[in-house]
Amino acid sequence: MSRIEGDIGELVKSGLWMWGRSNPKRMTFFLRIAWRLWRAERRRVRQERTIGTPIPTVLAISPTMRCNYNCQGCYSRTRSTTHELTSPELDAIFTEAEGLGVLAVVVTGGEPMLRGDMVDLMARHRGLLFVPITNGSLVSPNLASKIAESGNILTLVSVEGLFDYTDERRMPGAFEAAVRAMEHLNWAGACFGFSAMNTACNTEHLGSDKFVDEMIALGCSVGFFTEYVPCGPNPRRDWVLEEETRLAFRRRVLELRASKPIVLVQFPHDEYGQDGLCSAAGRRSLHISSEGDVEPCPFVPLSCENVRRGGLLSACRSPFLRAIREHPDLLRRQKFACSLFEHRAEVEKLLKHEKGQSGHGSVVVRNLEGQGYERDGHPDLRAYQEVRRACGG
Repeated sequence: MSRIEGDIGELVKSGLWMWGRSNPKRMTFFLRIAWRLWRAERRRVRQERTIGTPIPTVLAISPTMRCNYNCQGCYSRTRSTTHELTSPELDAIFTEAEGLGVLAVVVTGGEPMLRGDMVDLMARHRGLLFVPITNGSLVSPNLASKIAESGNILTLVSVEGLFDYTDERRMPGAFEAAVRAMEHLNWAGACFGFSAMNTACNTEHLGSDKFVDEMIALGCSVGFFTEYVPCGPNPRRDWVLEEETRLAFRRRVLELRASKPIVLVQFPHDEYGQDGLCSAAGRRSLHISSEGDVEPCPFVPLSCENVRRGGLLSACRSPFLRAIREHPDLLRRQKFACSLFEHRAEVEKLLKHEKGQSGHGSVVVRNLEGQGYERDGHPDLRAYQEVRRACGG
């Protein structure tokens, strides 16, 4: 299997192997996934040589921005919930992704399970490994069985920690709903794990034996930690990790990875790789919004193309994304977990230049309500600038 997002592919492969080695049926699942991804990687390399542009190994897509929760600090809370990509449009994107050699599709949002078509769509495209991230509230025994039968879905259930850590950020009963979803997935024989956003408030708890052991007991084979990025309508400065805390948590994750029967992936550390550059902007990943906008990453909703106009190949060829890749300094982080968020002002200048070059007119980027705005003086940008100043940037 190729490395996905730096070393993440090898970590995911280890998690699937750990999950499948004790059960012949699970081992069959693992071998099929490994074989399909090996073929996809060969196809991706051939396509890159043929068309002369990078093909992302990982495609992140938000099929909906609707959600039945209202979590604090969510970057997508107030993004547009209209004009969603239709089932045929998603089907076409996944078909093209298979043909180009994309290895994995991370399905985010919003709550992806609010779309009743998603599991069937994912199961239809066996050449892709799908990684939906869900709050778990809609995972019924029947849906868990469909996920298990698909043979190409690795579900991540979102938690913030045990009990109150999750309920305080999400809503009362959210942790119980997540546990119930894990129990359904485990009973159905599905491969699944957890996803947790680590902040200054819960990092010590997430790195505890108690939390990780409970996730293992619930049947998780993988766990993803994603460091908080202070974007969204009400960014929390008090949630941003100090460098000392960030490094201490990294050491703790490596200790847990070496000692626990679960594979732990940590963003951004495992994403940036040996070159210290972010995988976004089409280097190894890109994001497609629920409206089809092609974005360098979910945390920076800036776009110059839409898949509804030119498909996924056109997205890969985006001059805007290429311009970002040609400025590697924009892909290095210092204060925050997302380099492009940290350098958003510079990224917007590139967008303005590419808009002018393409003749698309004045620069219009997406705010968190999905509306067009000129960048000077908008309250969303003022909030971003205030966070930068508070963090010494």
